[in-house]
Amino acid sequence: MKSHHFSVYSITCLLPIVVFLLTSINTTSASESYRVERWKVAGAPTYDEGQYVSANGLPQISVKAIVKDKDGFVWLGTENGLARFNGRKFEFFNTINTPVLGSNWIHDLFLDNTGRLWIVTGIGLVSFYDGKFEVVNASFGDEKIRQVIADNKSKVWVVTDSIWSFQGDEAKSYDYAKNTITHSYYDEQDLWLLTAKGELLQTNLASSVKEKCRYPLGATANSERFIVHANTAYILQDQKLHRFKLSVENCLVTAMPPITEFTFRSIFSTHSGKVVAVSDEGQLLNISSNAKPTIHSLTPFIDNNLLLDTSVLLNDEETWFLGTKINGLVIFWKTNLRREAPKQNISSARVWSFFKQEENLYAATNKGVFVKNEEDNWSLAVATSAIEGNDAYSVTELDDELWVGTRKGLFRGQRGSTQLESIAEFTGLQVNTFYHDGNAFYVATTKGLFQFYGTDFKPISTFENQSVRSILRTSDGVLWVGTESGLFGLKDGKWQEVDLLSGTSVFASSLLELNDGRLLLGTYGHGLLMLDESKQWRSFNIKNGLPFQDLFSVTARGGKLWLSAASGIAYVEINDISDTQLKSTVVLRDDGTFSARTDLRCCNGAGNLRAVVFKDILYLPTLNGVLAVQNSESRKLTEQAVITGVYVDGKRENSYSNQISLNKKRNAEIIFSRPVFSAESVPEYRYRLDDSDWIYSGPREEAFLAKLSAGETTFEVQSRLEGEAWLPGDTIVLYVDPNWWESIWAKLIAALGLLAIFYVIYRLRIASYRQRNEVLEARVNERTAAFERVNKELQQKNKALEEAAITDPLTGLYNRRAVKRFVPNIFDLVNGKAKQVDTSIEIDNVCAIFLIDLDNFKHLNDTYGHDKGDSALYHVARALQTVSRDTDKLIRWGGEEFLLVVPSINSSDIVEFNKRLHRSIASLHQVLEIPEPISMSIGATRLPWESCTLDSTVWEHAILIADWALYQAKESGRNVTIFINASREMAAWSDWSVEGLSSAASEGLLLSSTLDNDSPG
Repeated sequence: MKSHHFSVYSITCLLPIVVFLLTSINTTSASESYRVERWKVAGAPTYDEGQYVSANGLPQISVKAIVKDKDGFVWLGTENGLARFNGRKFEFFNTINTPVLGSNWIHDLFLDNTGRLWIVTGIGLVSFYDGKFEVVNASFGDEKIRQVIADNKSKVWVVTDSIWSFQGDEAKSYDYAKNTITHSYYDEQDLWLLTAKGELLQTNLASSVKEKCRYPLGATANSERFIVHANTAYILQDQKLHRFKLSVENCLVTAMPPITEFTFRSIFSTHSGKVVAVSDEGQLLNISSNAKPTIHSLTPFIDNNLLLDTSVLLNDEETWFLGTKINGLVIFWKTNLRREAPKQNISSARVWSFFKQEENLYAATNKGVFVKNEEDNWSLAVATSAIEGNDAYSVTELDDELWVGTRKGLFRGQRGSTQLESIAEFTGLQVNTFYHDGNAFYVATTKGLFQFYGTDFKPISTFENQSVRSILRTSDGVLWVGTESGLFGLKDGKWQEVDLLSGTSVFASSLLELNDGRLLLGTYGHGLLMLDESKQWRSFNIKNGLPFQDLFSVTARGGKLWLSAASGIAYVEINDISDTQLKSTVVLRDDGTFSARTDLRCCNGAGNLRAVVFKDILYLPTLNGVLAVQNSESRKLTEQAVITGVYVDGKRENSYSNQISLNKKRNAEIIFSRPVFSAESVPEYRYRLDDSDWIYSGPREEAFLAKLSAGETTFEVQSRLEGEAWLPGDTIVLYVDPNWWESIWAKLIAALGLLAIFYVIYRLRIASYRQRNEVLEARVNERTAAFERVNKELQQKNKALEEAAITDPLTGLYNRRAVKRFVPNIFDLVNGKAKQVDTSIEIDNVCAIFLIDLDNFKHLNDTYGHDKGDSALYHVARALQTVSRDTDKLIRWGGEEFLLVVPSINSSDIVEFNKRLHRSIASLHQVLEIPEPISMSIGATRLPWESCTLDSTVWEHAILIADWALYQAKESGRNVTIFINASREMAAWSDWSVEGLSSAASEGLLLSSTLDNDSPG
């Protein structure tokens, strides 16, 4: 890692894709005319292999220096403060929130080999390490600081017009080249000094300054820039670049041939140590020691005005950063997305859809129809005048004719015609898309779907007044039509609407059939839907891996499923698509995450052809031309989460290490981040305190801690990208001073004091007790007998109250409260029998549950009065008791419902037992003196379910099954018993609603049977 400001590192988490208009950078001093000029400098937005994004949010637009620290963050010095950048947002430091800076004017930044950041301000030198800013109080003679170097923390070297070393606050000046240094360069091995006499000094810094070589270079004292690389010195002077070959073995120097082809504005060292230069015409050039300068590959994509405005140019792993004087920070990097024909008319057009045929690719735009028939050459095939000035919204070819759908009608004509024929039937209609599958030709509009029969059009009544967006005939012969309100399929001559999301209206924007027959449906608002091999629809949204919900198109290319959406572009490996989960990679994000993308609107369009693969390149429409997506892999991101600051009462703590003392404060705010540059990914975070459960923070990069305990609390944060595994992150220890009453001594003294008080009270009480003991003993003996008598009465009353609490006062039966008393015994009985039986043999002796409901009881109440109803309930209870055994549990379940639990009954006896139940009430109407017989409906089931262990959950589910069976009995006409036999798989069933149990029955998990009852009626 270089320590001088030319060799700094990377920056850019502003998504790798587009070239934006230079967005406004916060400054209160810029006038309106000034903002217009900056807009002009930025030029039109473009997508290219070298693209740029202006970094919005800088504290001030003049970037003086840039450096990348050991944690991967980029620091920028401006004329109004210091900023730390993580690729998405800036953390700003100035004299208000960081008074130690002393001045907001940042001249330069250096990173030494120990990881310390050195900040040269308008009034001095400040260091930053492990979250702490420190002022360097040593004086360096009020000279300009050119370099700060340190290979260990014990000694720091400072280069001004002289060489200094300092430890603590003591600075020492060396006589070596004193007051003659004009430029310096440090390559992590040697310090190279250019003097006013034109001498180049190669020195080594250890315990002292040691000269290795002295090279006479001539009149170079007034040079502007100076770099040494690969034993070659590069000196820029008066727009001329001089090169000198250095022989370190014998300290000889050889002047290289002059460069006459260019005049130069500046030179820089790249991340790899190579040299690049900016010509006086704004070109970026590769410079070597013996070859002629060559145009750098990034040059065609850079606004030369930005290069000519450069303060600092930085390169890190093929990412370039321009720190400019009046345009803030601009970032360049390679991307697999590029804007087609950036200098042709199509580049500023609103593109809506495509059509490909053989060697031609058509694009329908607001400027007409363009055709691409050569590399990067888009010519106008249909002018807007040929379609009455309308936007071309969709385009296709049919029988050597070109058909153009617009927002206000349909046109057709021969290719090359200056005027196309308007189709009267479509006047005023927006034509969304065309579809031709060899069998028929369809025209989809906002007011329906039309089929073309060679001379006329016939509307399809199913889609009257519907906006049709997508059409596809799949390999099984089904014609699918997606509208803004749903999906329809034509099979065997019949149209049928598909219920995709339980009655929810779905905007079906795009259709695609995979090679294996799966049908994919992109929707606007509901994500991605898939019809799998079993003809079941699966749904994917942001909860199970989809990055965007509002999809415009779904396209397959190279084993990947490409998704374009209102919020960007992503792809999914087709082989990784499961029934429930997706793993997606975002290649362009425009969801509001990055403020510099406010002018981007990607991948909108009309109908089927919002995206098309042409010659293995994916083309997408945008509101600013055509976006081409090449085949390339995303860059691997490895940085981890770092704690960047701790704030207490809104003030940033300035700390030395990974432990911070909060004194007696109990609340703190911790700021953390993860540097992510040249990527679309947005990190997710989680944190915890002292190995407690993790708290998910999402993209939020702060944690608010309240009411911290006294002593040490360890805070830990981790991060991940795109759903990958959580990466180990950073930790910090927060220490809270205990209050005096929380200290160990205070607690010990308080404990001793309490013990002393208790001891005195104890002694006094003992003396009193001795005097009263004899009297009390007599009274105790007297009252013990009385207490025993009262206790016995209380026990009897309590038992009576307990029985009353679980007894129904009308029938004398148990009520629902009694279930908790006997259910555990039933569990033990049933499970014990199950263990004694071979699992391969069906259990004959089972527990049977009968849920009984009197039929038409409301009619009985309404007709004969509630007294007669109460009498009926009483006699029914008595009748059911005559059938039940002592071990059976009969409960009034509520209203006219009774629950009968038979803990042990042979499976073959259940039918006869059911008959006895019905017969027991057959003659009750005579006792009640009412003309109609009383009948009952019963829902019954058995336990256990095969070898499934009976517990409280299975018990509750068994009651629900009996209730569902009772519901079936009622539905089948009453006076009947429906018996349900549940399979073991019901133990894993999740939906216990009536509908869910019906679904289980349809899947064969619940088997119903009707038991004979021999009762009338």
